[in-house]
Amino acid sequence: MRHWLFLLVLAVLGLTVTGCADSADSETADVVGDASGPIAKRNTAWEVWSVENAWADKDTFAAKKAGVSWAANSGLTWEQKFEAWVSSFEVVPSENGGKTISIPTPFGDKKLRGPTLECAEFGMVMRATFASWYKLPFYMRAWDAKAKKSMYAGHFGFVDSDGNRFPGFPSFRDQYKNYESSWKPGDTWPSDANLRLRHLGADDTVAFLTGPNGEQVGAGAYFDELFLNKRTGYFMRLLLLYYGSVNLADGSNMFPIQPEATRAGDILLERWQKEGIGHTIPVLRVTSPIENKLAIEIATGSMPRRQPVYADALSSRSYFTMDATGGAGKAWDGTEYAKLGGGIRRWRTATKRNGRWFNDVGAGDKAVAVDPTDYEAIGARPAKFDQILVTGSIDEQKAVLLSKLDSARSHLSEHPASCSARETREQAFEGLYDIASNLGMTKTQIDQQYRTLDDYVFGALVYEQSKTCCWNSTTPKMAEIILDYAHAEKADADAKGICVEPTVFRARADGYKLWQDHAKKLGREADWLAWSEDEPCAQRDVKEDTLEASTASPFCAMP
Repeated sequence: MRHWLFLLVLAVLGLTVTGCADSADSETADVVGDASGPIAKRNTAWEVWSVENAWADKDTFAAKKAGVSWAANSGLTWEQKFEAWVSSFEVVPSENGGKTISIPTPFGDKKLRGPTLECAEFGMVMRATFASWYKLPFYMRAWDAKAKKSMYAGHFGFVDSDGNRFPGFPSFRDQYKNYESSWKPGDTWPSDANLRLRHLGADDTVAFLTGPNGEQVGAGAYFDELFLNKRTGYFMRLLLLYYGSVNLADGSNMFPIQPEATRAGDILLERWQKEGIGHTIPVLRVTSPIENKLAIEIATGSMPRRQPVYADALSSRSYFTMDATGGAGKAWDGTEYAKLGGGIRRWRTATKRNGRWFNDVGAGDKAVAVDPTDYEAIGARPAKFDQILVTGSIDEQKAVLLSKLDSARSHLSEHPASCSARETREQAFEGLYDIASNLGMTKTQIDQQYRTLDDYVFGALVYEQSKTCCWNSTTPKMAEIILDYAHAEKADADAKGICVEPTVFRARADGYKLWQDHAKKLGREADWLAWSEDEPCAQRDVKEDTLEASTASPFCAMP
């Protein structure tokens, strides 16, 4: 699934951005060794939470206590407890009838269903949330292209390499409250009315929470429910606005690992260009139902924002085996996929040495880390996943692929400009083609049985050369207008006894006038929205979108 990535010049707090992928700039200092961070300063006005534990602790008083997903005297490090916590997320019904996750908290029996986030946002929330709850160090590095220096966001707030507050960011300790020391189970949950009204964007509505007058609320309200330390809630919102998957692809924050070592809390990155769109796929659970085989479950956000969507081991398999997740071959701009920071990655461990913070590759992880400059080893990982991931029976594979078709079509019925859904649909068809002979069918028969008129109307587009892909605010009403035109076009051709290939919904030489005029003809002109740059769009000035080369049978060759 493709989502937007972009480079942001960080300057002032007023510059707010969003992204399922890139946000703040990254220098991609991808090294297996330790990554230097800022000078460590304690008790500053801009601190978000104090650090009281180290990720490697397992014998301290705090480490021996029972936690949200482990018993007392567990003997686990905090890294292992992070894995246990992520693995404990329950699969529950989502707001739209699918499956999402429920997140257990350390606050009595309090659980929260998944937040409404983009994919990279969800990946970052998991790590930062756990670190905040258990007073562990956490930070991410980005590059401020305007100031030409690194910016670090973490438990210490937003700081420069000297540990001083980055201009324009809050003094979290002085400005916001922390109720962790005063609240106990059974007490009324403390709320920050100002935080509760904050948003990441217009698409972050959390359906199961409301404002004081029953109004819709977003990420701020979710963070108000997730944290007793309201400083973390304010910090989390800013972290997600300024950081994204380009920072996850930066070796200063995460490092590549061997496929066999994959565990809950790791992140798979899909990257197919140096600067641009991508997808972030957090790992939810890893089991080994068969000797030498892995079953990996995932939960992903999207753009527009959504509750994380759960996918079981068979449904998630294709993500890990595709070239764009760090595999063989080259991206559209000629860069080798292996050089783009994609593939399975693990969080670096924040530690303090000699008065400075470092993001380390932990001692227990050095054996499974992959040298990021060993492009042959990086590129071989999707093929290795193809060997070690469970496959399921042919009937099970077919069921998964048909489910993907339904999901992609459902998304297009709500957001008809979605290029990610178009690509997901075509990936599902490619999977059906791969097992066609096992089903006793030919590729053409697959198309004849499963392709619909809608699939041709929403033909796949080359993202980097199609402005439609940046248009995230298209609506179900617009999808109705587009498909009404397609059916009218077909009916007219049928009446003449001819076949006409359906007009693909995309930007044409005259923009989207064809469908705008049809909306007016239907008396639904108000339902048609003008194109808008809903994400930074390098291809905004293209005169006409570019169609992907299609492997589908021509529409007029269908019976």
